[in-house]
Amino acid sequence: MRGKLFTASAMGLILPLACLAAPALAQSVPDEPGSEEVGEAPNAIIVTAQRRAQSLTEVPQAVQAIGGEALKELGVEQIQDVIALVPSATIGSTISVGSNTFQIRGVAASETDGDPTVGFYLDNFAFSMPGRPYAPATDFYDLNRIEVLRGPSGTLYGLGSLGGTIKLLTNDPDLDEVELSTRISANITDGGEPGGGGDVMFNVPVSTGKVALRGVVSYKMIGGFADNIATNKDDANDANAFTGRVKLRAEPTERLMVQLAAWHNRSNQDYSNRITIAEPPLLNQTFGIADSKFTLFTGDIEYDLGFATLMSTTGHIKNTVVVNNGGFIPGIGDFTNFWPLVTKNFNEDLRLASNPGGPLNWIVGVFYQNGETKGGQSVALPDFTVANQVGLATFNDNTIKSKAWAVYGEATYSILDGLADLTLGGRYFEEKRTFIENSSITLIEAGIEVPTVGTDRAKNNTFNPRFNVSIHPTDDGMIYAEVAKGFRSGSITSSSIISGANTALGTNFDNSSPPDTLWNYEAGLKWSFGLMDVSLSGYYFDWKDAQIELSPTLQSIVVPIGDVKGRGVDAELSWRTPLDGLTLQAAGNINKTELRDVIPQVAAALPWLASGSQLPGTAKKTFSATASYTADVGNGWDLKVNGRYSYRSKQQSVFNGAYAPWNGFGSARIGFGKDDFDIAIFSNNIGNSGRPISKPGGQNQVPYPRTIGITMEKSF
Repeated sequence: MRGKLFTASAMGLILPLACLAAPALAQSVPDEPGSEEVGEAPNAIIVTAQRRAQSLTEVPQAVQAIGGEALKELGVEQIQDVIALVPSATIGSTISVGSNTFQIRGVAASETDGDPTVGFYLDNFAFSMPGRPYAPATDFYDLNRIEVLRGPSGTLYGLGSLGGTIKLLTNDPDLDEVELSTRISANITDGGEPGGGGDVMFNVPVSTGKVALRGVVSYKMIGGFADNIATNKDDANDANAFTGRVKLRAEPTERLMVQLAAWHNRSNQDYSNRITIAEPPLLNQTFGIADSKFTLFTGDIEYDLGFATLMSTTGHIKNTVVVNNGGFIPGIGDFTNFWPLVTKNFNEDLRLASNPGGPLNWIVGVFYQNGETKGGQSVALPDFTVANQVGLATFNDNTIKSKAWAVYGEATYSILDGLADLTLGGRYFEEKRTFIENSSITLIEAGIEVPTVGTDRAKNNTFNPRFNVSIHPTDDGMIYAEVAKGFRSGSITSSSIISGANTALGTNFDNSSPPDTLWNYEAGLKWSFGLMDVSLSGYYFDWKDAQIELSPTLQSIVVPIGDVKGRGVDAELSWRTPLDGLTLQAAGNINKTELRDVIPQVAAALPWLASGSQLPGTAKKTFSATASYTADVGNGWDLKVNGRYSYRSKQQSVFNGAYAPWNGFGSARIGFGKDDFDIAIFSNNIGNSGRPISKPGGQNQVPYPRTIGITMEKSF
């Protein structure tokens, strides 16, 4: 039996933190024009949200930045845990480590198909899988910081940043110092197998002050916890993950920087993260694997021209996600599923940014992408009834190709001796998509197979402006207002699947859709009151002809079904308490994100998508709180105590309207550190909650059970 989430006394300690907030603990200065001009204040948090180095308090936008050291102290090692700290952000779906979807500010669209509504960056490389919404699988060891931009970032980040952007920024090589660090950890799992892992980082100056090499290797073993009733195997869903990353940096002159990087990430899991029965966690799968891997090569060049810095980021990624499994799903019956996906993507981002000095800051750039995703989901559903026939099988081995380019620019002008800043920006985007279809639908009982082979093409473009004004009445605060437009690529879906969906719904959807566009209107403030920092933002967005994933025949299509109107408030506060070493932080959101003017046939067949409903995949309320305490205990040792709690209200599945209940999770870490050595014990999911986080695909995504472990790290 799993324990209650929290005792009443524990809740009594947590709830008062609702009036505190704001995770923002980045601590190092990035390589961007102007980085030497900022970050001198002891508590300065430096980010590159506007593609130039700024103190977080000077960015007129809803941005969170959490430094790698802060993430380590909190025990955060994956993007899912970061999402739990971001107001309005939630997990939409998961199949495996390489197939997670997220939403920010209620801009949710899909669980498995369509382009993402959140943009992802690995350092300066724009990660994407044409036609798929999945986030990258990453490891956080030797991470510099994570930046999360809430709201559309269509001007500077463009493709896919409809609801927000997540930037994962790793440490660059140090040109002067030899560094070596290693970490090992081990844990036991409530009702499951033990786990653990190891990490190593090295930094070697090849030519002091000129050339250096930095590398990271990480390996993790994740114990299984769900018993498989189909095979009688206990703790069947165990997994392992490997990450390798290396950077070579050269600064041959004061003006020139060249950096080459290679990443490799691989994860392998038995069965998948979709659990048949939530409590206790049970699988009903006769076979299954959920694997992912990617290899990424990037090159960054920066050259200081005096008046501006010319920057280029070039990258190529090959990303493979494979989910093959079979078994039984309640309400659907027996199934077999084969879902291999291979993405190749080449990016070039060339930009020129002004150097600091004077009232005008600006950036102009050109972006190019050439990518494709090959594969698809082939499923056999012998118990499913469609067209008055029992049994359905589909085969998909399709290819989506995307060739896109964009030009963008943004300028900020400071007036009235710095009292106000005016920002104007825009991005023109054009894309050609090609859909090469090789698919079929089979009615098993009738023995009828309908193959579809052919090529569809679509060409789309959009212009996305941004207007922002910020006022700085004192050095301690600012208020701002913004109007911005975001976009994501239009979908192209299998003709055979669209045909089946139209038959089931009585609709006339085309298999090609124009780009999604969203207008966001926002006002906010950031203020410091001595030991307390406050950030508030209110927003309203208008998402016309929103493309939402539907599954009327258990096969997904992504089509415009109506409009979405969203409004909400984010609150962030941080309190450096009078008790030396104690900091309390938290963040929260409340919103109403409604479907409007939904196509009547869709609303009739899928009532959870009716007009006036909260958009599935979103939660009306989110809240998180963290507490950190450090104290000198003598002989050079420091006591370090950290805790975090996250809450998300109930959330509905776009697949079938099933609700995942509200959920809350607490984690804690207590350790000691001295010079270059740290040791800590930790516990994640302290209350051992097993309630589903989401209910994708008619199944359950459940939290990992309570773990208790120990971690040790040594630097040399």
